[in-house]
Amino acid sequence: VDRRVAVLEQAVALLLQDQLTEALRQQAEQESHKLAGSLGMFGSDEGSRLAQKIEPLFETGRSLNFQQKQHLAQLVTALRQELQRMDDRHLPDIISSEPEDERPWFVIISSNRALTDQLAEAAPRWGLRPGSIANPVAARAQICQKRPDVVLLDMTSANTLENYWMLLSELSANTPPVPTLVLIEQNSLIDRVEVARLGGRGVLQQPVTATQVLEAVNQALQNSQPTQAMVMVVDDDRQVLTALQRLLIPWGLHVTVLDNPLRFLDTLESTRPDLLVLDVEMPEINGIELCQVVRNDLRWSSLPVLFLTAHSDAETMHRVFEAGADDYVRKPIVGPELVTRIFNRLERSRLLKCLAETDALTGVPNRQKSTQSLTQFLQWCSHCQRSFCFALIQLDHLKQVNQQYSHAMGDDVLARFGELLRQVFHSEDVVGRWGGAEFVVGMPTLTKKDAAQRLSELRKTLNRLEFTAEDGTPFRATFRAGVVQYPQDGADLQTLYQAANLLLSQDRTGGGNP
Repeated sequence: VDRRVAVLEQAVALLLQDQLTEALRQQAEQESHKLAGSLGMFGSDEGSRLAQKIEPLFETGRSLNFQQKQHLAQLVTALRQELQRMDDRHLPDIISSEPEDERPWFVIISSNRALTDQLAEAAPRWGLRPGSIANPVAARAQICQKRPDVVLLDMTSANTLENYWMLLSELSANTPPVPTLVLIEQNSLIDRVEVARLGGRGVLQQPVTATQVLEAVNQALQNSQPTQAMVMVVDDDRQVLTALQRLLIPWGLHVTVLDNPLRFLDTLESTRPDLLVLDVEMPEINGIELCQVVRNDLRWSSLPVLFLTAHSDAETMHRVFEAGADDYVRKPIVGPELVTRIFNRLERSRLLKCLAETDALTGVPNRQKSTQSLTQFLQWCSHCQRSFCFALIQLDHLKQVNQQYSHAMGDDVLARFGELLRQVFHSEDVVGRWGGAEFVVGMPTLTKKDAAQRLSELRKTLNRLEFTAEDGTPFRATFRAGVVQYPQDGADLQTLYQAANLLLSQDRTGGGNP
């Protein structure tokens, strides 16, 4: 900031002597534009206002009379005085957004040592990094130092609930809120209402198993998935990029910044963002031109694009939206407005993507999405020399259920089976419906024996379900399956599918009558 104001001071000094060069005039115009956009973010609305008045006085082709030159000099002097009043804390260095450990930090606040040990032992298998704290008073001190990704608050062994309720309220008041699950002993409506009132994300009731707790934790994390999005910000002003990092990272967003538009395509390819933020005015290539490049590429044509601009005149807005912008935020940026607009765009994009990738009947990924995920896992296993199990599952007699009882009944069987698949298999597994009664499951790092055990659990759970037709006739659903392992049974998805299909045709554990 100091350097930019110094450029303005130099330009004014030469202007008053009628010695201002075109190159320095252009630089002064650019620096005043950047100051107009950034100073408000650093706590100086007055500085932003002054810079906005200075910028048009350096425009190309504008000739200033003596009074206008004096007015410009006064504005720059006032800007220097405003800069001196600003606290250095408003001008931070660029910070790193790389986490030390990308696994979600799961904090268990409980004095029940047995439960804590069970969860701490099982959590890593669910891709979680566990931590335990004995009571809410100690938790408050630790959580102030480092924000957890999800919390289990065990109230079953508490002598008094006041500190627990207070901690729940504080966790919910974080920016963004910390997803918190509450474990209670009795099924009390009053307690459940209080949990909801204070911002809790779920209630679990004793007795509860470690698996049930971790399923709920996994669901809470999935519900906050939009905050895991990747945002790419392109602005030639490094201090604006710094401010945006500090604003967005606490909301759980991964932020990649770029101050050189010439490196745009390479960074876009390596980052693969969920949302793109562009400054309108940049040297060499402006944001509107970058947006047009994005919209002309089929791979990125649906990428949400949000513009930052110091101008909101009709011509600028027309150019921005004509280029394909989804939204814009005016500089100086107001933090809550930008965060709200980013999350609105991410949520809409996530919803559309989810609808396109999810089988509507069963709630599991469709063939296209699951094939993509399975292929990526196979590539990872090949690179890391890890095992990978692939299961092909076929529901028995679905056609007969449709004919004998109704297609609605067949749809109910498929929907319930989809629920079971989501419950039995973990978040790191790939589940998909490939059509009709055919489902697939990919299980990275598991052996064939471990995968067979998972399918056995699924079969037992399905056997406990009883369906009732419209005429009152009860029936049960069964399935057959084939399990194969990479690389022993196949080197790619197609050969694994063929091997699993052969085993499925030989499976005699399914069957039965509808």
